[in-house]
Amino acid sequence: MKRYARLAAATLAAALTLTGCAAPGSVDSDLLARMDGVMRQAAPGRAISLRLSSDQFRTGEPIAATVSATGGGYVYLYQLGTEGRVLSMVFPNAIDGANYLAPGSAMVLPRPNWRMMARGPAGVGHLLAVVTDAPLDLLALQGNTAQGKIDISGAYGAAMATVREVAP
Repeated sequence: MKRYARLAAATLAAALTLTGCAAPGSVDSDLLARMDGVMRQAAPGRAISLRLSSDQFRTGEPIAATVSATGGGYVYLYQLGTEGRVLSMVFPNAIDGANYLAPGSAMVLPRPNWRMMARGPAGVGHLLAVVTDAPLDLLALQGNTAQGKIDISGAYGAAMATVREVAP
């Protein structure tokens, strides 16, 4: 239980912020390739949409994302920070674990009890939404994410969005 509490606290810290970036070209191509692999392995018939509240964000501004899926399911939101070297699971998190999305509906994240903020400095990051038919083991997902891995079992749909951060 203590291990879960520590993992949840670390996940919460990662989930509540979108971290900064370094100079162009510093992206860990392995992490980006893993996100791309998740996109390629998604079931082709699963229509998932991930929209951001803006095309770009100034450092310090709130970020909002809308996830929708025609078939519904359980939503998981991953972030590759603008520095390109840190992968985190943004949602579900220790504050908000209600990740069920009804068929044909949309989920706006974050919800009022937590935030996602552009933390800068300027750069490009990525958000990846995954919607599964059944709930996944959060402890296993968090452990894998901490190691830079995304391991989704079963059928799922996925969508990716680019997070562009600019100086204030």
